[in-house]
Amino acid sequence: MNIYVKAFLITVLVFIFGLFVGLNIERFMLSNLEKRSSSVESSIRDIELELLYFQGLGEKDSCTFLKEVVRKTNNMLDVMADQLGSYNENDILFTSGQIADVKATYTSLLIKDWILQDRIKKECNSTVVSVLFFYSTKDCDDCVVQGDVLTLLKDMFKDRLMVFPLDVDVDSDMIGILMSKFGVKSTPSLVVNGRLYSGIMQKDRLKSIICSELPGAPECA
Repeated sequence: MNIYVKAFLITVLVFIFGLFVGLNIERFMLSNLEKRSSSVESSIRDIELELLYFQGLGEKDSCTFLKEVVRKTNNMLDVMADQLGSYNENDILFTSGQIADVKATYTSLLIKDWILQDRIKKECNSTVVSVLFFYSTKDCDDCVVQGDVLTLLKDMFKDRLMVFPLDVDVDSDMIGILMSKFGVKSTPSLVVNGRLYSGIMQKDRLKSIICSELPGAPECA
C-alpha cells in the first residue's frame, strides 16, 4: 500500500510540475509574439506617417526608404507567421485565448501591410508582385501544399515577391470583405496582383504567372 501511495504522490508531483513548466513555456511564447506584434505595428505606423508626409509635399524621394521599410516589415510578419504556425492549437492549454487574439492582431497587421504595399506600388511604380493567400487550417491538405509552393517561390524571388497568408478561419471582418471583393469561394485561393486563382496551383504555373508580372527578372530567364 505504501508503494502505491508513494507512486501516486510522485505521479501527482510530476503532473503539477509539468503543468507549471507548460504554463511558463506558453507565457514565454506569448510574450515573444506580443513583442513581435508590437514591433510590426510600430513599423507600419512609420510607413503610414511617411506616406502622409510625402504625399502632402508631392514628392517621391522617399520611395527607396519606403520600399526598404515595407520589405523589413514583411520579413517580420513572415517570422511571426512561422511562430504562429508552429503552435499546435491542441497543445495550447493555458493561453489559447491570448494566442487567438495575437493571431487576429497579426491578420490585421498583415492586411494593413498589404494595403500599404499596394499604395507604395502605385506611388513608386514598384514591380513587386503581391500575393494574397487564402487558406484554412481545417481539413485543407491542399492549403499545406500550396503554402509549401509559395515558400519555395518566395525563396526564389526574394523581395520581388511578397506573400500575405490569410487564414479564413480567423474572426476578422476584413477577411470577409477581401473574399467578397476578389470572389474567393474556396481554399486554397490566390490573388496575384489583384487577379484571382482558385484551387491549388503547381509551382511551374504559379512561377509563370509571377514572371509575367516581372519582365526581365533573372529567375524567369
